[in-house]
Amino acid sequence: MITYYLITTGLSLVNLLILIFTFENKKVNYYFTMLMLIMAISNGGYLALGLASSVEEAVLANKVAYIGGCFTSPLMIFLICSVCKIPINKWYRFGIYMYCFIVYGMIMTVDYNNLYYTEYHIEQYGDSTILVNSYGWGHSLFYLILYGAIIIQIALLIYCMVKKNYVSRKNLKMMILLEIVNVSMFFVGRIISPDFEIMPALYAFDGWVLIYIHSRVRIYDVDENVASTIGKHQKNGYILVDKHMNYMGCNKMAETIFPELANCGVDLKITGIPKLEEILEGIKKDNSRCIFSFETDDNHYEGHVSKILHNEKNHGYILELVEDTEKWKYINLISTYNGELQDKVYEQTEILDEQQKTIKELFVQTVTALSEAVDAKDRYTSGHSKRVAEYSRMLAARMGKSKEEQEEIYRAGLLHDIGKIRIPVEIINKSEKLSDEEYNIIKIHPVTGYHILRGISGSNLIALATKYHHERYDGRGYPNGLEGEQIPEMARILGVADSYDAMTSNRSYRKALPQDVVRAEIVKGRGTQFDPDIADIMLQMIDEDKEYKMQQADSMQRRILTVDDEIINHKLIEKIMKDEPMYEIVSVKSGKDAVKILDQQSFDLIMLDLMMPDMDGLETLKQIRKKHQTPVVLMTGDKNLATSAEFAELGCDDYVTKPFLPLLIKEVVHNMTERTTLTDNES
Repeated sequence: MITYYLITTGLSLVNLLILIFTFENKKVNYYFTMLMLIMAISNGGYLALGLASSVEEAVLANKVAYIGGCFTSPLMIFLICSVCKIPINKWYRFGIYMYCFIVYGMIMTVDYNNLYYTEYHIEQYGDSTILVNSYGWGHSLFYLILYGAIIIQIALLIYCMVKKNYVSRKNLKMMILLEIVNVSMFFVGRIISPDFEIMPALYAFDGWVLIYIHSRVRIYDVDENVASTIGKHQKNGYILVDKHMNYMGCNKMAETIFPELANCGVDLKITGIPKLEEILEGIKKDNSRCIFSFETDDNHYEGHVSKILHNEKNHGYILELVEDTEKWKYINLISTYNGELQDKVYEQTEILDEQQKTIKELFVQTVTALSEAVDAKDRYTSGHSKRVAEYSRMLAARMGKSKEEQEEIYRAGLLHDIGKIRIPVEIINKSEKLSDEEYNIIKIHPVTGYHILRGISGSNLIALATKYHHERYDGRGYPNGLEGEQIPEMARILGVADSYDAMTSNRSYRKALPQDVVRAEIVKGRGTQFDPDIADIMLQMIDEDKEYKMQQADSMQRRILTVDDEIINHKLIEKIMKDEPMYEIVSVKSGKDAVKILDQQSFDLIMLDLMMPDMDGLETLKQIRKKHQTPVVLMTGDKNLATSAEFAELGCDDYVTKPFLPLLIKEVVHNMTERTTLTDNES
């Protein structure tokens, strides 16, 4: 028996040493350590009991041996809960420990009372000493520890097998096997001989199995694996500070990043490392700050801050320093590339914007040219389309339309009479009352305009507005007799603006109507001819126009200055234009006279001869352009294009060659005096 006790005690000590040295400097579960230690101590107690030579020695050894009996069972409960991650309330744990200490207290005081043993003596069992005793009532409390713990352990293991999928099945099976062996061997030992102690053998066996289970548990411990991996690779730096930002320690990599840390004292402020001091100051000011970055030499690091928590209380911070130099360089490279790409995009966008602007200008110029082509058929209503466009834009602005909508309405105004291109000029310029047939021809111009514009305007709204601008709000208009809001809004705006300009423009048979008469006509047509809301806006504009500036300001007379040293050329131009009463011809014989008279009077057109004594046409044009932008037409017998190009550079608008073709002179004069000039607002 002594040999048996020696072997089991030796095995228990070996198991304890294996646990200590195998897992040195590694995370070891507290309950594994306590169980191995208690089982080794308990087996030592059994060995001492076998060697005892007196009752007193036997009782003392028995007290040591009972440490295992009182504490291994509850520790196994806590071990299972720890491995299976089952939380235990601290008060439950405290209660179980207290119960075990009470029972063990009874054992420790068997010398002084009969609570646990009523009587005892020693006998020999083979070559060893055994303690023979009679149990008191306190021994029944020990059975509660022994059997109650076994039941709880088995119940926990079965529960985990069924419910806890995140616990290793192999580990659970090993612990269940351990329970089965312990219970079986305990009862087998009692059957073989009540005096034979099977527990030392079980403790030795349990220790070996627990070492195996512990090694497997660590394999599944995520925190342990992460910590182990970090410890091996040492690629990241770790700095610990307390909640007051005092230095607590760091690893080797942190010292590589900040060599000055080697000189920092534990529990003292970190000094001499400006970058780190700045980081710590930021964390101190903002406890929620968890990410930072910094550079040292050619390396870049990203930092992460985690709190050091014990019992849910913050005891400090861990700064993890991760080198991401390559990533940082890559990001910088991408940023540089993106910057260059963005510059290219901006450059191309500017080019596209310029192209769009050019296209828009060309479109507006085309629209203007088309409107002038219409106005050219009736020289006494010149500028009508432009004025309608302007009035329409003013109405749209007061109606809250956007800038884009206002510009579209303006273009619609310029083009609203484009269909008149198809109407004979004699009908357009007829001063007497039109016949029914002639009036019907006039009435087709909106439809003609619609078909011209629907393919070229870029907006179907302009084409529709052109078609319906003569519709009336009461449904008595043309060409389709639309009524009310069935008429497109843009067409209703054009209808008011068109009628207003017709009344406020000069005609061959009358001057512009007085403002009060115009206002009365708008009031009369409100709700019948015109949309009442748009008519109200026009009435508001009329009331605000105290000086009646909103009317045709163009003079019926156009003043032409002819500059030529040959009197015969003056007579020729006067003869050509004599049947055009709206033009007044003023003649001068030299460039000097032209410059002088321009300082005193205004003209709509200058017709300038090239070859003149003293100051030729070229020099005269240079002097004129110093002060005036009046349109200039060159008159020359020189058919060399280089001459006209030289004049064009100085601002000459056109040229005619001698001898003059009368119709050509008329056409040039008319177009140069009636041409619409685009302003920035219009384009």
